[in-house]
Amino acid sequence: PVVMPDHLPTLSLIVCLCGVFASQASASSLSRLPGTSCIIVHCETSNQTVRIDAWGEDAVRVRAAPEGAPMEEDGVSALVHKFDGKEDDGRCEEVVVRRGEDLQAAPVWMSSGNMNATILPDGRLEFSRVHDGRVLLTEDNTRSFAAPTHPSTRGFTGFFSLTLQFSSTEGERLYGLGQHKTGDLDNKGHIFTLQPDNTEILIPVLHSSSGYSFLQNVPAYGTFNSSAERTEWRLEAVRYMDVWVGTTPKPSASNAAFKRSTDTEEGAGTAPVDWATLLSRYAHATGLSPEYPAWATGFWQSKNRYRNQSQLLDVARQHVTRGIPLSLIVIDYFNWRGSPLGDEVLPKQCWPDPKAMVDELKAIGVELLLSPYFHSLQPSSKNYPEAVRQRLLAVNTSGAAVEAGYDGTYIYDIYQPGARRFMAEKVTDGYIAPYGINHWWLDCDEPCGSNDVYNLVYRNGTWPAAFVGAAYPHVLGKAVSEELAVKGDESPVVMLGRSAWAGSQRFGHAVWSGDIESTFDSLQQQFRAGLNVAMSGIAYWTTDIGGYGGANITTPYFRELIVRWFQFGAFCPLFRLHGSRHGGPVDPRTDECGSTGASNEIWNFGEEAYKAIRVVMGIRAQLRPYIQSLYQENAKTGAPIIRPLFYDFPEDEVAASVDDQLMFGPSYLLAPQLFQGKTSRSVVLPELPAHELWVSWFDPSAVHNTTSGAVVIDEPTPLDTFPLFERVCVG
Repeated sequence: PVVMPDHLPTLSLIVCLCGVFASQASASSLSRLPGTSCIIVHCETSNQTVRIDAWGEDAVRVRAAPEGAPMEEDGVSALVHKFDGKEDDGRCEEVVVRRGEDLQAAPVWMSSGNMNATILPDGRLEFSRVHDGRVLLTEDNTRSFAAPTHPSTRGFTGFFSLTLQFSSTEGERLYGLGQHKTGDLDNKGHIFTLQPDNTEILIPVLHSSSGYSFLQNVPAYGTFNSSAERTEWRLEAVRYMDVWVGTTPKPSASNAAFKRSTDTEEGAGTAPVDWATLLSRYAHATGLSPEYPAWATGFWQSKNRYRNQSQLLDVARQHVTRGIPLSLIVIDYFNWRGSPLGDEVLPKQCWPDPKAMVDELKAIGVELLLSPYFHSLQPSSKNYPEAVRQRLLAVNTSGAAVEAGYDGTYIYDIYQPGARRFMAEKVTDGYIAPYGINHWWLDCDEPCGSNDVYNLVYRNGTWPAAFVGAAYPHVLGKAVSEELAVKGDESPVVMLGRSAWAGSQRFGHAVWSGDIESTFDSLQQQFRAGLNVAMSGIAYWTTDIGGYGGANITTPYFRELIVRWFQFGAFCPLFRLHGSRHGGPVDPRTDECGSTGASNEIWNFGEEAYKAIRVVMGIRAQLRPYIQSLYQENAKTGAPIIRPLFYDFPEDEVAASVDDQLMFGPSYLLAPQLFQGKTSRSVVLPELPAHELWVSWFDPSAVHNTTSGAVVIDEPTPLDTFPLFERVCVG
């Protein structure tokens, strides 16, 4: 074994070569390198190179490539900290193994904390826990490399398609993988396209009820397919395989609650999991989110669209007059009407004095969020010729700049640092310097608008989209975080994107769920989708309360829907109303400032809905200090702000099956009414330790003792109330 310094994860390794293996005796003669935290194995018989690194506590990173292909960092990686700031000199043990008659087939392994990575005699990877030997994850077949299959990718050298297959454990449940409209919390049995799209957020990390986290660390296009027998990743273009796998630590006095369960003979798919530690491992490996400012805990008002300065200010003033809490208001798209997209200006005919607008809003405690689509620009923009001259735009496989953004625009090749700086300079000159606007709505950041995303090429014509395209919103968030931060301002730049990728949380990248339908079915989908986004490491998430499209604000259906959605939305990390509405009085003007659509303010939804919404807005306002504490905890540990019940109650078998309730931090259980016309619903109250009780928010006399086990109760859900319980310590 290679001896490690005390400050690094313990490594125990023997070297294997994909079909031909060194014995433990021969491996023990390898030189010992102080500080070594990885091993590189050249497998001559299988023509592959495998590299295994200890990467964080109880975790490893494994890369593999055809022999001779470089494995230096290339493309976009979600991983940031190898040892979370601890010293590592980066030296690796490097070995070449050739076929030899005297070599005995034997497994080759390397451990980091409680995670053990083994190369089996047939070349497959296996991941297991050190303390009890339990197998967590095993390759179903040895990874396979081949030529890229898509015509747009074949012309690039040094890229391979990759297929990864892992066996599944019976009863295994999979969480994370971003946001999808399946209506399920458990992702087992689903197929996802590894390509961001409106309402589909691709974050290639999963957390398993078998006790491991798995990150596919290449933002390549492809597919994810999960069945009862296996999970499969098919990637169109990679330089090398790159995965990160983590688990929880060896049981000790500090986590004794899990020692009993992990020492039993239960199947790995059913044993309780220390979810908090598991997600924290991933958060530290990919970067912790910065803490959002206190004002972000309040109410965000938006619609498609406030057409000019006077209309927007009138809405903000009415909130103040009516005593309705308001923290932020939004200028939506087409705010650039009268000038080309990409000029980064607010035209005077619609926004005559942006500085005065910003100052008035701040005076009443309201922030401003702007949607400028600044990753896009039209050929008529004053900034287009220089962007073309400096080759700062995404191109096609022929090397020509190509329309790939919203409304026939071109997009910046933000994988180039120079393009990020150029874009940021224009944004700074257009909005930050003159007006102090620096909160951003990153709409259409997948990006949207291209008829053939595979035909796009980035990094000045060297990276096909099939290799890095899934990370476009991630790199845009990086640009906003790093290039638009104002010197002397310690607060993170607040940004709300429509997509993200693994690790985007470290840039303070919030997301909303896209242009979803205004239906109860959509509300049910979004409830589960939001929990999976939280389990994917994204701290700040929200929806369009009421859904985005298709709603007539005068109908009883919508007025019931908007109340029920508020009763969910008030307990999302970000509390935001948005939508494209119909019905009711509409400003008919369509001058140079464009149309505005129907009203989307809570006083326009009818008196009954208005009163019910005011109730839940009051609860959110009362909980804002608590919510800020959740922001702080997330920034320290990665703990999700909203989470499934099993996260806080991993040993409660009843809680494990609940997918229509959530915990809002550790103290509040929410069970919203998600169905039309229903006046009651069942609620699961998980088992609590002695001296803790569940207390109803709306009826403090309704106290439930669950020290003997979880209970199921029936709760009334009239329009103005909903099941909300506080976890209270009583002694």
